[in-house]
Amino acid sequence: MESFEQKALDVFSEIVINKSFVHQAGFGSRAIPTYVREWIISHYIEDSNELTDAAREKIARFVQKYLPDKSQKETIKNQLYEQLEVQLLDNYSVYVNLAMGDRYLHIPFLDEDTAFVIPQIVQDNEMLLSSGLWGVGTLYYVPKSEDNPRGQVWMREFRPFQLANMDLEYFRESRKHFTTQEWIDFLVSSMGFNHRLYTERQKILLISRLIPMVEPRYNLVELAPKGTGKSFVFENMSRYVAVRSGAITPAVLFFNDSRKTPGLITRYDCVVVDEAQKVKADTSGELTALLKSYLEAGRFGRGSASSITAEAGLVMLANIELDANKRPINEQIGLFRVFPNFLRETAFIDRFSGLLPGWDLPRVSKETPSRAIGLKGDIFGEILHSLRSDISYRDYVKTTMELENCDDMRDNKAIEAGATGLLKIIFPDKDPAEDEFYALCVNPALELRQRVRDELCKLDREYIPTTFKSKIPDEFQRCHRLVFYIEESVLAEATPPVSAEPVVPTDEEEAKVFQFLGEEVGKPLTNADQPTTLTAKTVHIREGETGYSYQNLFGPYLKGAKKIVVVDPYVRLEYQIRNFVAFAGILETSAGQIELRLITSSEDAYQEKVQEQKFAEIKASLTLHGIHFAFEFDPVIHDRKIWADNGWCIYPGRGLDIFQKPESKYELSEIDQTKRKCRETDIVFQRDEG
Repeated sequence: MESFEQKALDVFSEIVINKSFVHQAGFGSRAIPTYVREWIISHYIEDSNELTDAAREKIARFVQKYLPDKSQKETIKNQLYEQLEVQLLDNYSVYVNLAMGDRYLHIPFLDEDTAFVIPQIVQDNEMLLSSGLWGVGTLYYVPKSEDNPRGQVWMREFRPFQLANMDLEYFRESRKHFTTQEWIDFLVSSMGFNHRLYTERQKILLISRLIPMVEPRYNLVELAPKGTGKSFVFENMSRYVAVRSGAITPAVLFFNDSRKTPGLITRYDCVVVDEAQKVKADTSGELTALLKSYLEAGRFGRGSASSITAEAGLVMLANIELDANKRPINEQIGLFRVFPNFLRETAFIDRFSGLLPGWDLPRVSKETPSRAIGLKGDIFGEILHSLRSDISYRDYVKTTMELENCDDMRDNKAIEAGATGLLKIIFPDKDPAEDEFYALCVNPALELRQRVRDELCKLDREYIPTTFKSKIPDEFQRCHRLVFYIEESVLAEATPPVSAEPVVPTDEEEAKVFQFLGEEVGKPLTNADQPTTLTAKTVHIREGETGYSYQNLFGPYLKGAKKIVVVDPYVRLEYQIRNFVAFAGILETSAGQIELRLITSSEDAYQEKVQEQKFAEIKASLTLHGIHFAFEFDPVIHDRKIWADNGWCIYPGRGLDIFQKPESKYELSEIDQTKRKCRETDIVFQRDEG
């Protein structure tokens, strides 16, 4: 047992649980959040720290009785139809329809939205009207009759999911018993993650997912590949969080005018939109307008509801693809391009407080779930909810935090809110050392907002690039580079400029040049020493030589070609793909369209998928420049070749990969290839005999 686990047992006693019990108890595929599972388990382990066989048997009986599998839905409905009483543990909620003058009970397991609940149950359990409430409901069926025009399920009794009592002040004081590192590990374990698998930075990223739960109207975007557990925390941490995926409408999110019922934004602390890259806009544009209005001011109006205020934070989770270096493939041209068009609007993106780089977190594996002591999920969720209303933390941040280059009000408020949220979670006692305050609260919040600002700069010229700095900057701030507005056709525009038409010297001039060089074979050909007549030859490039470019090597031999085929098995990594784009940039299209075909290969199916996506972007860009680009994958190719229909065939020994890696991103060689050092290789130019 680690030190933080023993301290947690000593300090928090009955409100902590061994997180591994959830995976040992045998809930199967039952669709219930972790905090409810832990609540059930805690009723059967009693004072024991072990999940005994007897406890497992009791849990199994409880699950069998109150949590039937979803496949048994019709069986349960049939029992109700046959006038049998049914008891279900479910997440019940109630909505009031003023237009119809009625109140309805929602039973998720039965997909039932029009059940009846007796008034006393609603009066005793007001949370049924807000975020919903887990509990065991006793249900029966009232069949259709003259007095009852339609059959209806009724709830007779309700035993709510009861929370253990937690003194928030005691929670704050208990923080003092832990070192900062112990507390962070305890938090990560309480969230359900194995703290041993994550670096210190990754732990803070995980904890940053909790900010919208503790800080009102903190709006967060997380972009990550599939399988990193983006939605796990939100689905399993708190009953005050609503997770929705697929279609979202103004009625669901804000206000249903036909039913006169408030939407999710007004009923929860945090609303999560999963799979945001698949969200479709409504044709009227109302959803976008409402989102911008709410994210800016915390209020909105819709239909008969002229002005509604709310404090919920909006979280958007979206899947993105990574390249071979585990970086987002759209990182250079804008990460928000994965969103639907209506969500790419910079005025909308600017209203988000932070962008969490989920690509820096490892994929979920069988080792990911926590096996250590942590707070029970229901308790942790209640603590986070209770901390939302404490404004003393914001006052602490305002009087303590010092920032530079952060004059924009939205930037400043976003960093302030993020730092406040992290302070509530990591230092609930408000007693951090200055270096810890900046390292664990201010700097992570600053990074989240800096990433939003950078993406805005890539999408809109109106945003001025800047680097936010805190009083004690971290590595992210020290290494941050300004980003600028980038057109969608950046891949084409970023290629080295095409050199002018080569100047062909006379025979006499050529002789003088070669006499000066002292040799006639193997030297770089510049614009001033191109031969008048193209001949078959071999160019030998020595290691470290300069003076070569795709233009002066290949340009003359591709002149006049209308069809060009490049065979190179290693157009895979980012720099190799950029080399290919640079090659496409030397093709002369003034005389008409050119057909360019690439035959390459990949290491596996995942890499091939990434390549396909990048090639599709290249194709769209090259089309604008008169080049029709096509590609195919051949797993058995090995040799490199460039074939042109003008009668020439080129055999580059290294393919297009002839340049050494530049020592800096700011070298002139990034613009002018002739200034780049080369790798040793032979390039053979032959007449095409076919």
